[in-house]
Amino acid sequence: MSEGLGLALLSHLASSPAPTGAEESLALLAEGLRSRGHRVDVVAPGPWALEERLRDRGIRVHHVAVRPAWIVDPDPGVTPAAAARFLRFALPDPGEAKLASLLRSLAPDVVHVNCLPHVRGASAAARAGLPFVWHVREILPAGTRRAWFARKLQAATNVVAVSEATGRWIRDEGLDEKLAIVPNGVVADVAPPDRNASRAALGLPHDGCVVGLFGQILLHKGVLEFVRAGALALEEEPGLRFVLAGAGPEDVLRLVREEIETLHNRERFHLLPPRSGSAALHAAADVVCLASTAPDPLPRSVLEAMAAGRPVAAFRTGGVPEMVVDGETGILVEPKDVAGLARAFVRLARDPALRERAGEAGCRRAAAVFSMDLHLDRMEAVLRKAAGR
Repeated sequence: MSEGLGLALLSHLASSPAPTGAEESLALLAEGLRSRGHRVDVVAPGPWALEERLRDRGIRVHHVAVRPAWIVDPDPGVTPAAAARFLRFALPDPGEAKLASLLRSLAPDVVHVNCLPHVRGASAAARAGLPFVWHVREILPAGTRRAWFARKLQAATNVVAVSEATGRWIRDEGLDEKLAIVPNGVVADVAPPDRNASRAALGLPHDGCVVGLFGQILLHKGVLEFVRAGALALEEEPGLRFVLAGAGPEDVLRLVREEIETLHNRERFHLLPPRSGSAALHAAADVVCLASTAPDPLPRSVLEAMAAGRPVAAFRTGGVPEMVVDGETGILVEPKDVAGLARAFVRLARDPALRERAGEAGCRRAAAVFSMDLHLDRMEAVLRKAAGR
């Protein structure tokens, strides 16, 4: 057995109560590496919904507040809010020195920096004189912003991209020699919850085909497009129900509620509060949707749906075609084609055998291509290379 590494994993966020897919991916990586005999410390910018779970698995969690570079939105534009976020990041941040000091005391063999906004984490690792792997989960269009981040990535010992779609822009910026493509891993629930019990717990009736959109309630995640596609689908298939579940800013939640209120069949839509874990949501759903209008690198909501044996209806964006095999594990439509998404909902609602075949095929694909063991094998190889092992 190879000698274990000392590892420090830096989270750019400390969400509560509903962690993002990137945070969940980091937690799964930390747990998997710990189970393989590595010494793992996780550093978050504050109290975190996932830290008790990590500590229960023998992983130390530390808090050091640093400012992320929040300029990775799909289309941030030149707005006063975007400028204010960047200016706040650009101000001297005492958290960076504190983080560098903590890293020196932990003395890991290698530092793992989660997500592109964690520029301060990368700087702290360099300041501490430690090799670091930067895990990129964002797709950026060509331009000044992308070039700025590419210059920051140059300092990394190695760079990991979660999909070929993500790796493409990193290669275009001349970082091919540092780059490894490592898709996220997913763990299938060995004892999935009962469908009817899950629906009852969520306040949903037992009958009808349920289509769910689970994850962050954000405009670029296509939440309004999902509602509009659902309204079109109900004209053809009135037995459908649509569920949105996740955390989001109040202004976006208000827009979703207002969109639903304009519909004559508004009772067929359910907006649920965020919750930890997705097993009950997938058990209650017959179809899972991803309606992202911007390139989505490798959405965890799709991985989890596949692992749960649920067919996926999605826009063909970013890394989604690397996950969903059109016509085999789900249905892909062109980005922003709301009518096409509605047709996919109707087709899946009317064909239970297709839903079952696609769900089973997705489950097999999740196990073969996106298993946690495969993900950990690949990440261990990258981390050992960065550590000089």
